[in-house]
Amino acid sequence: MHPLAALVMMLAAGTPEGRCFIPSDQTAGWKRVVLPEEAPALAAPADVDQFRSGEPALLFEQDASAYIGADSERPGRMAYHFRVPRDGRRLELGFLGDLRGAKVDAVAYAGGFSFPLLDEKRLAGTQLALEWNMEGVDQVMVSVHHHLREKPIVRTWRVGRWLKPGEDPAMPESFRTPRSLYFLHPGGRRLELCDAPGRTPRLTRRPESANASEVTLRRP
Repeated sequence: MHPLAALVMMLAAGTPEGRCFIPSDQTAGWKRVVLPEEAPALAAPADVDQFRSGEPALLFEQDASAYIGADSERPGRMAYHFRVPRDGRRLELGFLGDLRGAKVDAVAYAGGFSFPLLDEKRLAGTQLALEWNMEGVDQVMVSVHHHLREKPIVRTWRVGRWLKPGEDPAMPESFRTPRSLYFLHPGGRRLELCDAPGRTPRLTRRPESANASEVTLRRP
């Protein structure tokens, strides 16, 4: 087998065997585990709030003022404008109806310059996620070509910005322990933690509790 094909198969299969662990406490609430030597990028499932000490995480904020407004650039085309906070790196939109293969353009603006994020890409479904690496982006425009389709309506939006939780003065002291993974267990399900170097830790809100319960790990 070609080495590249083997690599693709390994990535598609997920985390290598032996690099996953089961937390001892499966109740709801914030938990802390010590990062194992063999799993320095230990992570909870992608839909769980989490961060590793000393590393940046994407903090998503539901800011109503981020939506500046919409306008009809020309017949059959709607443009939506969003304000991006400092260190913003991701914008997620939810549309009321399916885009049904509509062409979508997206442009980020920084320092008087424009940077294309999407160029007439046909999209289906109701969700759109945009990411960028440029610093200083303060606005993003999303344009949807809706010819022969219903006019799209943006229903939800949220912006993710980089945050180092350990350096945030609003973060409780108990969430600053070195070499730790903090995660918010949602309860009602059994979580497995795996080494996932490519997964970006995310937070939908800062910890509301003052402490995180320390838990141990065992092999599945």
